[in-house]
Amino acid sequence: MYNPIIGTEVIRIYEVYIDVFLVQNILMDMQLLILTLLLLRERILFPRLLAASLAGGTGAVMILMSGIRYGAAYILSVLALDTAMILICVRRPARGRMTIRLLGMGIIYLHGMLFAYGKLMECAGRLVGERIAQIMVTGVIAGIVVFILAYRRLVESRCIYEVILTQEGETVVCRALFDTGNLLTDPVSGKPVSVVEETNTMRGWIEKYPQKYKIIPYQSVGREHGILEGIVVDELVIHREREQVVKRGAVVAFYKGKLSKNGDFQMILNHSLIM
Repeated sequence: MYNPIIGTEVIRIYEVYIDVFLVQNILMDMQLLILTLLLLRERILFPRLLAASLAGGTGAVMILMSGIRYGAAYILSVLALDTAMILICVRRPARGRMTIRLLGMGIIYLHGMLFAYGKLMECAGRLVGERIAQIMVTGVIAGIVVFILAYRRLVESRCIYEVILTQEGETVVCRALFDTGNLLTDPVSGKPVSVVEETNTMRGWIEKYPQKYKIIPYQSVGREHGILEGIVVDELVIHREREQVVKRGAVVAFYKGKLSKNGDFQMILNHSLIM
């Protein structure tokens, strides 16, 4: 670096201790992976998390030792390392469009938080020192993630999904409201019960498969007691934004009439099917 004041070049030499660099990267990767998994709604399994963090720290050391400095090779190496860490953490097999999308979102979350962490550390470090800044910045990023998760849960509490009901090869497709207030359960099996507008096909299911017939008692505002007819379906599939929720042997109760005034949905999902 050239210093215009004294007219000479100043050479800065940085000492990097590999063991310290490795531990720092492992701990950092562990923190970021935990937050990333929360945003991806993936279950956090400590053995997988530890393995992914060790892989990330080791990979960071290898990139440092290789002498790669930015450019296409550096970017590809970092992306490959991030992909490997997320694949280690995620339980599902690495195949299919759903997993590709999961990996993409995971990399975006991971780099987004890493970028935010770096910028916040740069500012906070000058104000309060590196150690205190590290705690503060970690807390701020964790707080942002918690806020996002809480907001997402609030929005999804009134979400509408496409649902497919299957019975002996026959299917019925409808739009279903996810309602956290639907606590209806089958008194015999204890299974959660969703309510769907009755159709001719569904009425036919009761006649064809009487062994799956159900009577569901309920209570509602303005009416103390009531009874709904229902049936156990072979499969109930909820199509969410990035995944499918499959419930086999689900219980659905039939409602004679319209559940939505404007026809936005024809079914009300039980809260425990997604929560």
